[in-house]
Amino acid sequence: MQDYKEYNLEAIYLAKEINLAKAADKLDKNLIGRRREFLTYLLGPREFLFIFSFGAVVFANIAKDTQFSIKKSLNKFLTSPAKPGYDDNYVLRETEHKFNVMEESADLPVVGIGEVEIAARILAQSVALEYIEDITDGILANLESMNVGLEKGRFSKNTKEILQLVAQNNNIIQFVITKLSLLDKPDVTWGNERLETLFSQLADIFDLRPRFRNIEYKIGFARSNSEFALTALQSQRANFLEVIIIVLIVIDILIYFLGK
Repeated sequence: MQDYKEYNLEAIYLAKEINLAKAADKLDKNLIGRRREFLTYLLGPREFLFIFSFGAVVFANIAKDTQFSIKKSLNKFLTSPAKPGYDDNYVLRETEHKFNVMEESADLPVVGIGEVEIAARILAQSVALEYIEDITDGILANLESMNVGLEKGRFSKNTKEILQLVAQNNNIIQFVITKLSLLDKPDVTWGNERLETLFSQLADIFDLRPRFRNIEYKIGFARSNSEFALTALQSQRANFLEVIIIVLIVIDILIYFLGK
């Protein structure tokens, strides 16, 4: 009976960013691939590690104790670490004469480094998107509380807080487009129809594009609300200044007449 290959992939989102240059120089592992957005390590037979610049790592057939050790080694290369809980897994199996991509696993006629790289990339993007989705929902929750205050005639936010919301909105879209490269096909798929098909089907299964569009819509909504809030705050301050000016004029008039 033929011994078919199987790869168990586990993705974890660690931080907003991982410094790949420092990781490549300092991490004492067998580096076999270095690209702009990720590093590839071979740790043993059929054991791979992928480190992505946008903050995710993917382990393929790597034991839990080794995973823990690697995550600990990467701590000094992280920017804005994320709380635990953003993770996902997937299985690739080499099964003769089959090409069947499913929700939790895929049976493929060939499983090489190209197939593992594509699955790792999709998993990494998915856990990063999950983190971004939570951040986006947090922004909307802040805006909801602000709008409730406005309905009651209260305005609880100041200019700095609203500008921070606007900046956060812009940073999220920039991160998703430039760092995650969701709209780009991996280089490994160029000229390879089999790998391109695998990438397309996995991207569909993990709903990468619909999730991106949903984030884009929410951020657009948040931006509109933030701009409205800024306008309302500026109007509120202008009205307050007008009242102060009127009060000062009245005081001047009173002083003038009382001084006679």
